[in-house]
Order: sequence, then structure tokens, then C-alpha cells
Amino acid sequence: MARHPFRIVATAAAASAPTDLVVSGSAFGAGTHPTTESCLEALAALAPLDGLRVLDLGSGSGILGIAAIRLGARRALCADVNPEAVAAARANGVANGVDDRLEHRLAGAADLAGAGPFDLVVANIGGELLLDDAARIAPLARAGGRLLLSGLLREWADDLEAAYERLGCAVLERRLPGAFCTVLLERR
Repeated sequence: MARHPFRIVATAAAASAPTDLVVSGSAFGAGTHPTTESCLEALAALAPLDGLRVLDLGSGSGILGIAAIRLGARRALCADVNPEAVAAARANGVANGVDDRLEHRLAGAADLAGAGPFDLVVANIGGELLLDDAARIAPLARAGGRLLLSGLLREWADDLEAAYERLGCAVLERRLPGAFCTVLLERR
């Protein structure tokens, strides 16, 4: 059972509360993967996100950027290297009525160097990218900002934390959803 306030529905017609997230089922998931659930739980624990500027890196369906806006974020940038994911995130933003607060880019971490800094960076992506691109991802958060990273197998959690600690981040929390890890860090 999810430990976050959101209910994921497939159509806008099924949405009846501000915590309902409309996510059309697609190749990018319907919001029920353990890493997505873990990120939603962590976002809810950080709320309110009032006024924050959020990056949803590897946004897929855009669910985490949309959830951040529902939790009070001022704006969210949804970035993904897959054009179909960008289109899906855009459509889900419209379906959720938050498209005016979402920006979409066909981009990876290397393409976003000038887009930040962000108050909160959420990256639920293939774990190897979290390690390989650590030097590009960490600076996307402002000093004092947070990074919420997920998608890496749990046995790599220590390596993930060490990589970001070397880049000036401090571990605030580790979650272990299923076979994966989710790590919340603060950039110093």
C-alpha cells in the first residue's frame, strides 16, 4: 500500500480530488513502480514544496514533476532524452491542469547545465546514469537544495551515496523499495 497522499487515475474524468494524478498508461509506466512510489512518498514527506523550482530529470510520464506542483512547487522542468516521454509528460501535464507550471525539454543532465540551479532535483532514472552522470546531476541543485535519486539497485546504494558525497552532497535519507534504493541528499 502506498504511503503517499496520491491516487493515480487513468483519465481526467476519474480525477475527483487535488491529490489525484492523471497518468495515462504508457511505456513510461503508470506510477506504480517501486521507485516511483518511493519518490512520491519522499516528495510527500518533504511537503510543502511551496515556491520551489523542481527538475524532474528522466521524467518519463512526468508524474514526479506533476506531483511536486500538486505539493506546492512553483514550477517544474520535465526533461527526458526520449521524445515520446516528453510528449507523454506534456499530455499528462495538460490532463492534470498544471501545464502552465510545467516546462518540457528533450534533454539529459549534460544538456541542462545552464537551466539550474533548482531547489529540488528528482531523478528516477536508470541507476547507472545516476552514477555515470553524478558530476552533471549534483550541480543542477542549488547550494542547500535537495536531490532525490532513485532507480539504482539497492546493492549500489553505498556507491551512489559516496559518489554524491564526493561532490559535496550530504545524505539525508535512504529508502529501499523492493530491489531498488532511493536516496535523498542535500547539496552543501
